[in-house]
Parts: sequence; structure tokens; C-alpha cells
Amino acid sequence: MRFSSPLITVMVGALVVLTPTFAVPDSNNDLVVADAEMKPRGTSSSGYDAEPHCRRHHHKHKKGKKSKAKAKAQAKMNKLNDTQSRISSARHSLYYHKTQQQQATKSSSTTSKASTATKSTPTTSKASTSSTTGSTSSTSSAGSSTSNLSSFEQTILSIHNADRAKHSAAALTWSSTLTSAAAQWASGCKWAHTPNNPYGQNIAAGTSSTFGAADSANMWYDEVKLYNFSSGTYSDATGHFTQMVWKATKQVGCAIQECTAQQMGLASSGTSRFVVCNYDPPGNVIGSFLQNVLSS
Repeated sequence: MRFSSPLITVMVGALVVLTPTFAVPDSNNDLVVADAEMKPRGTSSSGYDAEPHCRRHHHKHKKGKKSKAKAKAQAKMNKLNDTQSRISSARHSLYYHKTQQQQATKSSSTTSKASTATKSTPTTSKASTSSTTGSTSSTSSAGSSTSNLSSFEQTILSIHNADRAKHSAAALTWSSTLTSAAAQWASGCKWAHTPNNPYGQNIAAGTSSTFGAADSANMWYDEVKLYNFSSGTYSDATGHFTQMVWKATKQVGCAIQECTAQQMGLASSGTSRFVVCNYDPPGNVIGSFLQNVLSS
């Protein structure tokens, strides 16, 4: 999913539940999307196809000792490559059984990332040891008092609920539990989703000094333009949007953390801001899109 402007390029990351597929990496001078790729069983990133490989081993050609040794060494290398590819695939399969991951976007220029994706224009400080986390109250809805929430929290909650209203989804309440979990993960400044996360999750990062709640939430929701409301199926290109407006989701908690651009995988040598939002119950459940993602 691409988002770009003359000043900022962004990248988006989201989690999914069960068994969706991942988008293949795409890149240009403005934005690099680096989504985790799930390959069908039996395929290999090494370029060797399992079936032809088997056929080659069943050919009964007479070879000299050197040819046999060379073939044996090549077969060993093929096996190693296939094993590495399968390990990668197995890792993503585990995410499918719980909360799947849509991996991330990279940027060049004034780089920014976001799912499952955004990043910002550089300042010169290094990763901060503190994150802008949240409230002192356990939950807070858009309709009730949000006086305990920070400006970042109020803004991102308000945008979520305004967008959800367009799709007949009830307003989310703010959860300090989800916020704490988001802040803890963001503080590590690792451009990835929380492993084995029991919650739904959207992430974003950007190198702009003003990158934050509005940039992240607006990028996620902008995927609505690509969503097919009739089919009701998951897509890596729309996973952030569908999590935002998922009807069965009731709570959200988000945090923002200053990190280095390098930690977020950005080309810039300055700083970036990393946004993490957790959702409960998690959305993007395969087979439940038609009843949870409604047209506006």
C-alpha cells in the first residue's frame, strides 16, 4: 500500500487473525513496502521448485565421481535453501493461527512507515527512552470525559470513532491496558508487530517532526478506497482500515515513541516517531468481514 507526498513517505503495518495472505514487497523511489510474504507450501524463495528437484534425483544418468560429488553438494545446498524458506513460512503460519501480521512499509527520501504501516522527517536526536502513552483512567469513550488523555490519545481516539461512525460501528472506548501494552512494544523501537499478540494491532512510523495520531489514523483509513465491501475478504492492502472499523472491536489503546529512523528501517539518519495501536477484541477474523465491515 503506497502513500506519498513531496515531503513525507509512509509505511503501514497491521495484524490479522487466522489465514490471510501477505502482500509481495513493492518499491520505488518514494516508498518501499516490505510486507511479510507467505508462500504456498512446497515453494522456495531460492528459486528451486520442489517437483522438478525430485525429478532430477530420479533421473538415472551415469556420472563420474566428480559429477556425483558436485550433484551431492548442490542437493545439499538446495535442501538448506528450502529449509530456510520453510522456516520463514512456518513462522508466518503461527501468526495466522492467532493474530496475523501485515508487515511493513519502508520509505526513502523523507521516509515514513506505517502495519499492519508510516515514518517521519528527521530531527537529530536518538531513540527516546520514554513513549507518549496514555491515560490514568482504565477506559474512556469518545462520549465521556477524555480529560485524562494526552493530546495524542484524544486525537487518535476521536479519528477512530469518527471513521467508525461512517460504517455503523459503535465508538471505541480507551483502554489503559491496551495502551500500556502498546507503549511497552513501541519502547523497543522495533519495526514489527508484537509477537503472539492477543490483540489486533496497527503500527505506523514517520520521520516528520509532526508525525503522529492524525497521520497514522488517516493513512490506515485511506485503505477504504481499495476495500471490496461485496466480497468481504481480507487483503493486506486493506487490513489497517478493516481493523479500524471492525464492528465487534470495543476498545483501543495507542502509544507513540521517538526512535531513530534507522531503527524503523528508514533511509533517514535522523529520528522517527513510532505509533502502535492495539484493539480488543481483535478484528480481521476470516469469515466475519461481511458482518463487521459495513459500507458507509
